[in-house]
Amino acid sequence: MIMSYQSFGFILFSAVVLLAYYLIGRKRQLWVLAAANLIFYAIAGVEYLPFILVTMVSSFFAARKIGAVYEQSEEVIATISDTAEKKELRKKAKSKAKRVLLIAILIAAGLLAVCKYTGFIVSNLNLLFSALNIPTIKTFEMILPLGISFYTFMALSYVLDVYWKRYKAERNFLIYAVYLSYFPHVVQGPIDRFNEFKDQLTGGIAFSYQNLTFGAQLAVWGFFKKLVVADRLGMFVDTVIGNYEHYNGAFIIAAIAVYSIQIYADFSGCIDIVTGVSEMFGIKLRQNFNHPYFSKTMAEFWRRWHISLQEWFKDYIYYPVSTGALTKRVKKYFKSKGKKRAEELFASCFPILVVWIVTGIWHGAAWKFVAWGLFHAMLLIGSRVLEPVFLKLNKLFRVDTNNFGWHLWQMIRTFFLCCVGRVFFRAASLRTAFSLFAKSATASPAALFNLSVPIGLELKDIVVAVLAVLVLLFVDILQEKIKIRQTLARQNIIFRWIIIFAGLFSVIIFGIYGPEYNASSFIYEQF
Repeated sequence: MIMSYQSFGFILFSAVVLLAYYLIGRKRQLWVLAAANLIFYAIAGVEYLPFILVTMVSSFFAARKIGAVYEQSEEVIATISDTAEKKELRKKAKSKAKRVLLIAILIAAGLLAVCKYTGFIVSNLNLLFSALNIPTIKTFEMILPLGISFYTFMALSYVLDVYWKRYKAERNFLIYAVYLSYFPHVVQGPIDRFNEFKDQLTGGIAFSYQNLTFGAQLAVWGFFKKLVVADRLGMFVDTVIGNYEHYNGAFIIAAIAVYSIQIYADFSGCIDIVTGVSEMFGIKLRQNFNHPYFSKTMAEFWRRWHISLQEWFKDYIYYPVSTGALTKRVKKYFKSKGKKRAEELFASCFPILVVWIVTGIWHGAAWKFVAWGLFHAMLLIGSRVLEPVFLKLNKLFRVDTNNFGWHLWQMIRTFFLCCVGRVFFRAASLRTAFSLFAKSATASPAALFNLSVPIGLELKDIVVAVLAVLVLLFVDILQEKIKIRQTLARQNIIFRWIIIFAGLFSVIIFGIYGPEYNASSFIYEQF
């Protein structure tokens, strides 16, 4: 049973842990968090524990071994004066450390691959074998441990950072264990970095009224996004997309546009909840969203959406690929031919392609996610390739690119392209995605005004949904200009508590509950 972040069980669990955390004293706070993480994960499923423990232990000791290799080599180097010999010893040390690194990567990434992609690989092999009249492989269902995609990436980033000497290996296993299994971020992120997380825990954390109140306010806002906005919009999306054959294409287009808002409210709402809870513990998690639908380009959109994941791919996939042997060889070839533009484009576009194929696969073991990744790769690559053309067209037609109208058009265009990609993301399969595209092409806008068509929402739900989305938009605009919690804290106490209680009661009154409510339905929990 997963203790979903929007459940009463999670609120009660967090409150109990928070009370123990501050009452037991700063020296023992790590033990409280370690116990809480273990209990939280065990509640989700005791069978999941061996997987995270193997990743935790292997990555911790691999980093310790890498650190020891570097330390031993530097001790020897300190006694040598010859520069060439020093260089050779450092090369040997790095080679030895690399072997340890590869073992750590193989264990962590191997567990992720086996658990998450075995079924996908076997099913596709069976399709091939059937076509070739070869006996198929017997299929079986693998366990998919809770949060494996997130804690695997955190473990990999830690070992890689130690290997690249960004910081030294941690000697305290308890600190590392708390980092990797920290219950607010283990299920859906954000993907935190060890050095940032550890720095906040050094010496323990004193109780802070501001941390408590600011964290609670952010969590309430997250509940509003999830329960009032996302879950209500989800009823419309599930009804239409789940039965798309019976709907006019206009409803499909509307459902995908609404889904784009739903997934934002759902995922960012979850991040606000866990970030708020973590802030109550005095631990600040990485920022994961920065109002992505205000983006003017797709590149900017991905700098604002799931920020911790995009930064992870930039640091651990994009940069290594861009400086890798293959990239260097191809760049050298283009340079020898005098093709400077081709050299520049390959150096920037090839890593993008790799990153987005991996991004798609990371999100799920299905061809629809691969197609989604390739779609965004083509958008980003296309924008770089065609950038000179766009600049010339703007100059030719004397387009003023510094006014509100142009910026609004850019945001609408970006949202539209995002919605196209969401078709792959929301569809049950790649085939269904193409069926949704085909159905959308026959859209008749007038069909939306047929009030007899069931859409999964009653009139009162539609009114609440529209108002809730407008509130969400208003707050997002406000957050672009001011820090709302800090500003609210400076207001009159009566006004301040009116706003806080309004938010709390809107969640209680307008949140989606009932017998059909699934308390474990955060969209990103499946990744």
